[in-house]
Amino acid sequence: MSVLHEIMQQTASEMRASLAKTRAALTHNLSTGEALEESFRKFLRRHLPASIGVTKGQIIDSKGGKSRQIDAIVYDASRTPILFSSEEDGQQVVPNEGVLAVFEIKATINRSDMQSVVDHMQSVKSLDKSAYYSPNSIIEYTTNLYGKELAVPPTLYFLFSYESGELGPIADELRSLQSNLPLESRIDCACVLDRGMLLNATSTGVTGTPEPGSNLAAYPSENSLLMFYLLFSRYLLQFRFNAIAIQKYIPANFSF
Repeated sequence: MSVLHEIMQQTASEMRASLAKTRAALTHNLSTGEALEESFRKFLRRHLPASIGVTKGQIIDSKGGKSRQIDAIVYDASRTPILFSSEEDGQQVVPNEGVLAVFEIKATINRSDMQSVVDHMQSVKSLDKSAYYSPNSIIEYTTNLYGKELAVPPTLYFLFSYESGELGPIADELRSLQSNLPLESRIDCACVLDRGMLLNATSTGVTGTPEPGSNLAAYPSENSLLMFYLLFSRYLLQFRFNAIAIQKYIPANFSF
């Protein structure tokens, strides 16, 4: 057994224990949800490099767009200016250009929750991501996702739940709700700690993002956390952005 496998097995056990402890200690659903969200954010902070920040709050773009409240925003901490930070509750406002991915965190999900998840996802995926300085280098990076070569890494959207109903009906509902959306506007993948993954299956295997010809499917696994970590970290550790032109967040008609 690999060291990483053992670490993720132990981490998954700690998460299950945290769920049980939180439910025993807290009776209010909102308080329980907040405690479980912080538990998952701690997992991200412990297993991602210090150069990748993890926070909660909202994402905004330079065109005036704003996401809904986000449970976990993962961003390039070394190059992203934080536009607002609350010392009282840890809420932050992050420009979309520095965001790598977001995670929606749930105690439990069922088929009936998928419409809300898709709506939440669209509030993130619809944001503009163009406020960068033009590269002045002979080296340019592109990102190959969703069957396209993209000049800017997209903001990925992941779903994590501690528990769920049967994975098959959840996958069916999510696949139906997203059928008319372009690949880049869909949820990338989902992890349910006690059951497995919702992944994009192709003829050659599974991927962490929708790709041409892929089909969202349930993938039961006893090692869902390990699989999830390997999939999302594959992207987060490779994404590269140009420098953010924060002045583009000021309206063109603004006068000093």
